[in-house]
Amino acid sequence: MISVQDALNTVFENTPSASKETVALYGTSGRILAEDVVSDISMPPFDRSAMDGFAIRGICDEYELMDEIPAGVQPQPIQRDGVAAPIMTGAPVPEGADRVVMVEVTSVSDRRLTIGKMPQKGANICREAEDITKGQTVLQRGTLITPSDTGIAAMAGRETISVYKKPLISVLTTGTEVIPPVHIPRLGQVRNANGVLISSFLAQAGFPPVKVFHSGDDRASLRNAAVQALAVSDILVTAGGVSMGTHDLVPSVLEDLGFKFHFRTVAQKPGKPFSFATDHETGKLMFGLPGNPVSTLVGLEMYVLACIRLFSGHARYHRKELTGTLSGSIRKKQGRLNFLRTIAEYAHGEWVVSIPSSSGSGDLMSTRGTNSIAWLPPESSGAEAGTSIPFTLMSWAGGESCWE
Repeated sequence: MISVQDALNTVFENTPSASKETVALYGTSGRILAEDVVSDISMPPFDRSAMDGFAIRGICDEYELMDEIPAGVQPQPIQRDGVAAPIMTGAPVPEGADRVVMVEVTSVSDRRLTIGKMPQKGANICREAEDITKGQTVLQRGTLITPSDTGIAAMAGRETISVYKKPLISVLTTGTEVIPPVHIPRLGQVRNANGVLISSFLAQAGFPPVKVFHSGDDRASLRNAAVQALAVSDILVTAGGVSMGTHDLVPSVLEDLGFKFHFRTVAQKPGKPFSFATDHETGKLMFGLPGNPVSTLVGLEMYVLACIRLFSGHARYHRKELTGTLSGSIRKKQGRLNFLRTIAEYAHGEWVVSIPSSSGSGDLMSTRGTNSIAWLPPESSGAEAGTSIPFTLMSWAGGESCWE
């Protein structure tokens, strides 16, 4: 049985390097940039007006008006004091103008302009290159692209950019006793919550699965489903069938298909029967999650998502560890690291962590309202109220702040 830290290290060591692809700029928000983006021009590319108003030269009692300067034209220069030109926001400031006066403090009569409040020299002019200089790196490789980043890349002259590919992921739930959610379970049957849970988790994290498969606990159907899933994915996430029972066939079927298992059990609770395997020839990965829904959720949060982020080029894929004060006491058996679904609240400059009651790793209802996972080390026998406890926010609650 491997430790939690050794299991994580093994996953990271066996995750392939992210590959790249060049894609259209539209739709790249949420992807990881695989190149530096360098601007081919300065921004602004010329001195431009920051507002609708008048470009003037000199400080005078009144000004003779020139023709209006709309955006997108080359204006005539202002060659002497006492001359002003109506100007629109974004339009080039004419040569010779020393400031732009907003419309609200001016009046015009018989094509003569008077100014109620004179702004300082240089006011309301966005100077050439004050935002970006030509040749400047405006976005760095490894950036998680936001909508504003796509606009910056467009201003830098890009229609396509190089990003890291997202891995294709398939989900395979197992169990002859597992039935679709719309069916009424007979004695011994359970509804398939894991298929929806895993798919929703991955989609919320930005990695919707290619397809969700299900197989009964017989070798032929399990092999057929695994072959189909692997044909369309880089990572296969299974739920159930990974323990040591006679019907837990996932490991042996995957081994028949060329996978090497790096570990099959982890010294943790919940989720001891948790496995990770790789196919050296194809570079494909496989995570075998337990069938209990809470164990599945913990495995997704603590292992699978970290691997997916690394696979897709994220520079931040280690969980960020926070520390909170435990609101109540808890007891545990020594020997395994305990993951605890918790409610973390930040108040008065500190985190307070509370643990809802639960009846075990099949009690998915106990996760409602939780937003974090805390843990107690293997050697611990519990913790008293008021002591410090390490935790991490769940990915849906913390977003990018979950990672470092």
